[in-house]
Amino acid sequence: MSNRLKPLNDVVFKKIFGENHDKELLIGLLNAILNSNIIDVQILEEKLTIEKVSDKQGYLDIKAECANGDKINIEVQLRDQKNMIPRTLFYWSRLYSENFAKKAQYSSLRKTIVINILGFNLVQNVPYHSCYHIYEDGTRVKLTELMEIHFIEFPKFKELKKDMNNPLHRWLLFLQGDIIPKKVLKEVIRMDQLVQRADEKLTFLSADDEIRRLAELREKGIADQIAREELAEEKGRTHGRHEGMKEGKIETAKNMLQMGLPLDVISKATGIPIDEIKKL
Repeated sequence: MSNRLKPLNDVVFKKIFGENHDKELLIGLLNAILNSNIIDVQILEEKLTIEKVSDKQGYLDIKAECANGDKINIEVQLRDQKNMIPRTLFYWSRLYSENFAKKAQYSSLRKTIVINILGFNLVQNVPYHSCYHIYEDGTRVKLTELMEIHFIEFPKFKELKKDMNNPLHRWLLFLQGDIIPKKVLKEVIRMDQLVQRADEKLTFLSADDEIRRLAELREKGIADQIAREELAEEKGRTHGRHEGMKEGKIETAKNMLQMGLPLDVISKATGIPIDEIKKL
């Protein structure tokens, strides 16, 4: 298990759950999340390329269509980029209207479900698994079944007492298999045949040099992006401090001018050149 890839690496997640020849794994995960009885899905497969994996702004989501035409999008997002809610609405709207012809009937639009598995807390005062629809404010009457958005927040799940009889708990423990105790992972695999199949596929993927390279490239790219963002934030803070100090010196110079102090004295006290003090 030491060489086991991380299932929540979005490259690995997409390989485990995003292939039609193993679609039973995605069906099992979806049924656990949606508390549904999906029988069949068609996954819109997408080839993983170095360009796609290297794109820091790219999202390796999984799109699927159920036998009844309902659309589903599921993705892993471990880092809070402060845009999760508007981005989710954008993705939902794009998927909802995708392939809608100009002269088509609105009745042809299908229920669209977006599922986000998060490595951070997003919404306060809701459980680790939250589900959203559109409701009337006063009566709480649901407007439509066409929109459904799920968030699964791992930090909240981590704090829960785990229920091995809950299929969603078993899947989420499997997805954290690189950080949970080995005995817990073994128990989950023993209890759930689909999770066992997913673990076997993960073992196979972990031995694939190309998949391992893509997974490592993805992690490195994200880590580099985080480092760049942190550097930019630090530069911004430093610039802000410098601007604050400059404004403070200008305010001091103005006060000293009002007191009638000589320009050279003010310049020495504030470090502002005399010609700039004259402009104040």
